[in-house]
Amino acid sequence: MKATPQSGRSGPGGPIDTAGRVTHASDMVSRTTTSNRPKGRVTTRQPASRERLLAAARALFVERGYHATRPQDISRAAGLGHGTFYLHFADKQACFMAFVEEARAEIDAAILGKAAKAANLQGLVEAILLAIYDYAERHPGVLVSVLSNEAVIASAGSGNSILERWGEEWGERLKQQARQGLVARGYDYAVIGQAVVGAIHQASLISFERGRPKAALVRNLTRFITRALTPDD
Repeated sequence: MKATPQSGRSGPGGPIDTAGRVTHASDMVSRTTTSNRPKGRVTTRQPASRERLLAAARALFVERGYHATRPQDISRAAGLGHGTFYLHFADKQACFMAFVEEARAEIDAAILGKAAKAANLQGLVEAILLAIYDYAERHPGVLVSVLSNEAVIASAGSGNSILERWGEEWGERLKQQARQGLVARGYDYAVIGQAVVGAIHQASLISFERGRPKAALVRNLTRFITRALTPDD
């Protein structure tokens, strides 16, 4: 059920583009010398170094996957000394979690931007789906990388997985819609939220693997979810 971030693998954003990803990350940064910098000293250059490391890590996690990426690979791609990595991240897992949170914040912002304009349940569902799929197209491989490493996220002890958190957010949105009379009452919305996310996740994987168009996927999922939750007359 889970996709793996390998070259040529399809996911919510289509085939993962691995060509030039590390080079792109390296182009974003210029090489600096950090060997003489005392460990632990806070400098004005540290935030920029962290951003460079995170940009390089993002490209490598997408291209190679979590397990094939080493901290020294990230430092090298960022154009920084290996020791600089550990000034910002305790280990590779901590770096990956920073990448996950960055991606999640980006996706949440995209969803909020579209969902805020929704006038009803159908509009809300369609807006959320379009936000997720548009994000996946603009950032090839990022969403697949995040969702295919749920075990890494769980072992970090940072709380629920990305899918579980999305399910909780869906539950809260549906509860709010129910209060407005736009969603059928009497449901356990925490459970329904997880069910909706599960349906979206599985349908998306199958549809994109089989080359089905995004418009058809959005139309069918929106119709299915809306009909299931619309109040009876």
